[in-house]
Amino acid sequence: MEIFTPERNQVVGFRATQDFTNRFDELCHRLGHKRSSVARYALNAFIRSNWNNDENIERVKEEMY
Repeated sequence: MEIFTPERNQVVGFRATQDFTNRFDELCHRLGHKRSSVARYALNAFIRSNWNNDENIERVKEEMY
């Protein structure tokens, strides 16, 4: 699979429940960082810990709803 890598920044977004949004906002407040910084950190940490581990990928696939 070829991955398209644009030369400009991209906006990544998703729909979320009010409960998720409230908890995410509280986390951002507790960390003292903006939403975008917290989201980038969390996604990068997830990718780093799972990218080359097929067992983790399979576990995540099973856990997703």
